[in-house]
Amino acid sequence: MSSRTLHGLLAAAALVLAALLVWYYLMGTPQYSFLRFAGAIHAHDAAAAEHFVDVDRVAQAASDVIVADYLRGNSKAANAIEALGQGAARSVADRAVKPLVAARVRGELRKMAETGGRGPSVLALPAGMIAAFRGLAVQRDAEGAWVIYADPRRGQARFRMSQQPDRSWRITELDPDWVRRHLKDGRSG
Repeated sequence: MSSRTLHGLLAAAALVLAALLVWYYLMGTPQYSFLRFAGAIHAHDAAAAEHFVDVDRVAQAASDVIVADYLRGNSKAANAIEALGQGAARSVADRAVKPLVAARVRGELRKMAETGGRGPSVLALPAGMIAAFRGLAVQRDAEGAWVIYADPRRGQARFRMSQQPDRSWRITELDPDWVRRHLKDGRSG
């Protein structure tokens, strides 16, 4: 084997190795998991989309916001359950609300999948790898990452994603302000 052939094979092997390392890195980013989530929605596959959403954690975080805001804004309810103690009252209310919120999250995922992400009331999800990486701002922290997406129809969407042992990421929390706006919009519409 000539020296020229050997150099060519080494260069090709280095190029393949570099491509594999880049692909391995990309597969472990929130953007890639969000791209796969959007792909599942566009393919009308609610079950695959739900793989990228930790419904229980999303429901728990949203329930915490809903209950805290309700108790803060309703002094009669807050006073009536204060006898249980603040923590106990909130815990009971959270347990009552969480299954309802979880069902709503699953219903929204199904609705998004049924419309392929194209309905007027759903997030306009990016299509394609470049759109997913350019259209998302990721702010990493100790608990995972906050992902900010500028939806052209509904404004900014912000949600927390946490990395899983298999290196994929799952949505684990919706922005509390978004939860409040969604509740307000639901009550008025």
